[in-house]
Formats: sequence, C-alpha cells, structure tokens
Amino acid sequence: MIEVECERCGRFFEAADSLAGGLTNCPACGKATAVPGLRDSLFRVAQVGMAVAWALLTAIGWSVGGWVGALAFGVGAALVIGLLYVSM
Repeated sequence: MIEVECERCGRFFEAADSLAGGLTNCPACGKATAVPGLRDSLFRVAQVGMAVAWALLTAIGWSVGGWVGALAFGVGAALVIGLLYVSM
C-alpha cells in the first residue's frame, strides 16, 4: 500500500500499489488525487530490459548445462533482477 495525501483536504489515506503513478479518489472528499510512484516510460523500459536479461541468462544457462544450468542461471538472474527492481 502507498500512503497518499489528498491535494484538496490534506488527509492521508492508503492506495493499492497497482495505482502507483495514477489517480485515485480521496475517500474523505472525493477529489481525484495523484498516487506517487514510477509509471513513466523509462521505468517501463527498465522492466522490459530486466525481463529480457532474465530470458538471456536462462538461455545461456540452458546452453551451458541443460535444464540444470537453465534453472541455476534463471533463479540466480531472477534474484539479482528482483533486487534491482525493488531498489528502483
């Protein structure tokens, strides 16, 4: 959940993470209020880049060690990419 301050009445409320970078209505006054978060195009490019990196590392693992290599490289890549994603 993301803490949001209403632009009109100043009250604080929580919005779902899926609304980050979008709008939601204040439950107190009903005004549409911006939810802080990264939903810009650069963030989307980073998400796609991370997915491609994971797929490439899993493919490299497959070519090196079959399904065991793919699993090892895929899980390792997923952990690193997940940490990068959380830190954004």
